Amino acid sequence: MTKTNSNVLLISGHPDLSRSIANSEVLKQLATTSQIKIHKLDEACQGYQIDVAAEQALLTQADIIVLQFPLYWSTYPALMKLWFDEVFTYNFAFGPNGDKLKGKKVILSITCGATASSYQPGEFNFLPVEQYLQAAMHPVNAAQMDIIDSVITFEMNSTPDEGGNQNSVIELAQQHVARLIQSINHIQQ
Repeated sequence: MTKTNSNVLLISGHPDLSRSIANSEVLKQLATTSQIKIHKLDEACQGYQIDVAAEQALLTQADIIVLQFPLYWSTYPALMKLWFDEVFTYNFAFGPNGDKLKGKKVILSITCGATASSYQPGEFNFLPVEQYLQAAMHPVNAAQMDIIDSVITFEMNSTPDEGGNQNSVIELAQQHVARLIQSINHIQQ
């Protein structure tokens, strides 16, 4: 099959990329590809002020939407939560006339500081990560968008005091980007 030229929009939900190793490295790697438009909520929504019309316009122009975020206490950061609350409005994302995002392809691109094994009953994070994402992705599902793939990388903790390693995180971020690009290319075929 031939690849189509889809409009790919990545929404970065990290609240402060200047303090991030994992998400900053993912975005740095992705910035080298012209096929992805990167939209950083920490820059676009400073002071937690959201230009709803501008955000909605970005979403309606995209064919594929990548939601890039670190998992904070088993969900996305507060900035991304506010973004969903304000942008996924009645008669835009849901409701009788709320079909503006219907059928858009979504890829979840998630960095997790903890180990994969910690996301199970009896461990630190109690539940499989997929169970946490069911509730977190309610706005996406309500908007009738199609979650096509989830690219999740664990052990993305770069804080030495918490057992993290910056070099390891950069290597994992590069692997994460390779899987994400593979997923986007697969959708475009």
